[in-house]
Amino acid sequence: MTSASRAGWAAVLATAIASAAFVATGIFVVRGLTDLKNASDVINVTGSARRSITSDLAVWTFTVRSESEDSLQAAYAQFRAAQPALDRFVRGQNFSAEELRREPVSAAPETYTVIETIGGENEEVERTRYVVSQAYRAQSGDIAKIQTAVGAATASFVDASTGGVTVESGAISYLYTKLADVRLALLKDASQDAQRRAQAIAESAGNEVGAVKNARMGVFQITPRFETSVEDSGSYDTRSLEKDVTAVVEIDFVVR
Repeated sequence: MTSASRAGWAAVLATAIASAAFVATGIFVVRGLTDLKNASDVINVTGSARRSITSDLAVWTFTVRSESEDSLQAAYAQFRAAQPALDRFVRGQNFSAEELRREPVSAAPETYTVIETIGGENEEVERTRYVVSQAYRAQSGDIAKIQTAVGAATASFVDASTGGVTVESGAISYLYTKLADVRLALLKDASQDAQRRAQAIAESAGNEVGAVKNARMGVFQITPRFETSVEDSGSYDTRSLEKDVTAVVEIDFVVR
């Protein structure tokens, strides 16, 4: 084989290799575009559902507190003197043993700071007072009973608690004990809402909605009735007797 023939044969071989590489690359590109097309045939929609609920459990906490600047013994004596009035109040509310819980009595010195004028200058002075307290927790499915007890404590027992004894009353917390069942039902309703929205969008383009590719559950919002504000991390209202529970889901559907 002459030198010219060998050069010609090498050129043909190089062209063939290049052509094969181009074909292979072309096949790869086409397959990539096909996969990309399939991956893009997805519609992302958000569905939501809301249900109104009425709280079925009320929780109220209050603390009886006695304090004295003199000694812990003096504070405890004041605390004991107020017990008859407290016992009458508790009996009057007809709480069962399951509805009312008394925490152990606590007694301890407490340091605080006051501003006093010394030598014509205002200075911070540290003082000590002695505190005896007992916390109570009342809870009942009888919402009206708890509401009545709060009113009675404000109207009678607080007025009767004199001589350094006070009652610190917390706000009523309104809870719903069947929330787990409501959440499951709302997730189902929200998913169906998402599917209806996806179908409406797909049909407008002449397509159909297929299987679910991905699904993500959003946070639950438990808000006062008719309130529209939401929190990114979810909310759980305990101030309102009447509430709305809202569930949100985000779903990717395959489009055919």
